[in-house]
Amino acid sequence: MNDLRIILEKIEEADIITIFRHTRPDGDAAGSQLGLKEWISYHYPQKEVYACGKEVFDTYPYVDEVDDETIKESLAIILDTSNHERVDDERYAMAKTTIKIDHHPANDAFADYNFVNENAGALCEYLTLILDSFNKPIPQCAAKYLYSGILTDTLSFRTASTNKSSLKAAYILAETGIDLYDITENIFKQSERIFNFRTYLRTKIKNENGLAYVIFEEDDYAKYQVSDSVARFQVAEMNGVEDFKIWCIFTKNNAGRYDGSLRSKRIYSVNDIAEHYGGGGHKNAAGVKNLSTGDLEMILSELRTRINSL
Repeated sequence: MNDLRIILEKIEEADIITIFRHTRPDGDAAGSQLGLKEWISYHYPQKEVYACGKEVFDTYPYVDEVDDETIKESLAIILDTSNHERVDDERYAMAKTTIKIDHHPANDAFADYNFVNENAGALCEYLTLILDSFNKPIPQCAAKYLYSGILTDTLSFRTASTNKSSLKAAYILAETGIDLYDITENIFKQSERIFNFRTYLRTKIKNENGLAYVIFEEDDYAKYQVSDSVARFQVAEMNGVEDFKIWCIFTKNNAGRYDGSLRSKRIYSVNDIAEHYGGGGHKNAAGVKNLSTGDLEMILSELRTRINSL
């Protein structure tokens, strides 16, 4: 493990900083990226700081346009990304120096400097504690993004990965004076369209001895005008059901294959099973993509076996 002060030293040395996160960004990826950008810009206004990526997160739908030459001259910081294949802009590798900050297990140490805390409930949690250790205040403009990332990855402090550090980081951010209610409302608000889709979701759930799952074909989510990624994000609607031990949503993509979001109660790990199919994540929250119909049947079989073995 590298000394965390290296992060600050490299930031202070660089004139240009590019910040990357994973593909299909969620609130933790987008929140950490924009939170760090705001923190650096606040303390070092003379530096050029860019949020890089090809895709956007619905709540914070923007990334910066950056040319190749700028990236080549930059310090690249890659956030919330376990392996290099998942970085949402492969140009990060062109940078002069690279730093990875993450909280996922089974990490690929693809950067020059790698900082990983697998015990963190969210990358925004870990990043908040890192920034706080630099003895430089976290401004509200950064705190609102970091707090939103903690909320989304811990589902408002309800996931198995939530711990005292999650609450400590939230306290540090709350002390900046951010509007906690407004941030929570903005993150978890829903349209009537999403409300209706969630109602439909409940009608599609199959529960087999604690394995609860939904398989969506394209028409299932398209008729509600939601994307496949938004459809899979609704896996959180299945949380907290006493009879569900492992729960999943699989969506058919436009290539005719299936992507999936897997969740589980504390004693049932799912990330190792996801890794068998080219995915990964946390012990109790993982993802897979590009499954064939046969792969889908096999992964469901392995999840049934996991439940029956405990």
